[in-house]
Amino acid sequence: MKKIALLTCGRSDYSIYLPLIKVLQTSEEFDLTVIAFGSHTSRYHGYSIEAIHEYENLNLISVDATLGDDKPASITSAMALTTMKFAQIWECNKFDLVVCLGDRYEMFSAVASTVPFNLKVAHFHGGEKTLGAFDNVFRHSITAMSHLHFVTCEMHAERVRRIIEDKDCDSVHNVGSLALENLNTINLMTKQEFKNKFGIDMNKSTVLFTYHPETVDLSANDRNVANLISMFEDINDQILVTLPNNDTDGARVRSALLAYGANKLNIFVYDFLGVQGYYSAMKHCSFMLGNSSSGIIEAASFNKFVINVGDRQKGRQTSANVISVPCEKKYIQSAINKISQFPVYSGGNIYYQPNTIQQVVDIMRRA
Repeated sequence: MKKIALLTCGRSDYSIYLPLIKVLQTSEEFDLTVIAFGSHTSRYHGYSIEAIHEYENLNLISVDATLGDDKPASITSAMALTTMKFAQIWECNKFDLVVCLGDRYEMFSAVASTVPFNLKVAHFHGGEKTLGAFDNVFRHSITAMSHLHFVTCEMHAERVRRIIEDKDCDSVHNVGSLALENLNTINLMTKQEFKNKFGIDMNKSTVLFTYHPETVDLSANDRNVANLISMFEDINDQILVTLPNNDTDGARVRSALLAYGANKLNIFVYDFLGVQGYYSAMKHCSFMLGNSSSGIIEAASFNKFVINVGDRQKGRQTSANVISVPCEKKYIQSAINKISQFPVYSGGNIYYQPNTIQQVVDIMRRA
């Protein structure tokens, strides 16, 4: 039986992992341990580890390495603390494969700690670009430290091969997006069920909004949030806001959105809708607005248009449903007008491949 350690540092990677967790947990070929850390253990960011606790008989290790704020010095200290705590885990546990995903600084710290232990690492979503976030550096660094690479399209596969300096490497596998397996495995809520749980009537036109800070140009965040809030004033639809993770400047973004939404009847602000809730909101919303990677990767499979603002996701490949604009009111309004003419996206999703889960499990079995 192959012992797997699956690393999850927040709600975004957890939602992507979910179909894989279900398969690995029930397989007799794998012994799965989920290690939850980062914003999962932060009550300020919604304490999403509670969603993981819903699994019965799941081997779960919780690592609390969060600090009091999101200043650069605190994030650097949290990175060091994460590395130290994971060193203790690797010292006391033996794993055949460590599974990681994405580009967060917390994930980088956890993966960096595997190097002295010579652990084999499998990385999802390598080779992508997000030029407006320092996650870009962490993602490529995780790729360099990994031994098995699951990428979402051929362009990303080529970039990974360049990073690991092996054009003929057979460790790079283009399997599509793991997140899209959720469409087949999660029972999404009806509009009435969503209203019963969250108090939001999705029969009304609703914009699903998420804005994460740009961490390369911190000066842009106050301006961008002010522009977005100004845009809200001209939107007659309901706006369902999900708050950002623990990035640098994330607290300022959260505070601005919470303060604005406090006295608005058409603004609903949530830390964490849960995986089922978030995908249900995506299914029932009119369109998405902000700079979330879920708009880039998953939204096309829900036939939703996305207005992607600013530079955080700059460099990522997108399907034809994504309209990328500067984070300025006139450009956002122009994109909204364009969407209103064709409210349902009918194109494909460049991140979709059939049988993604089966491909991944077969490769992991042989690793």
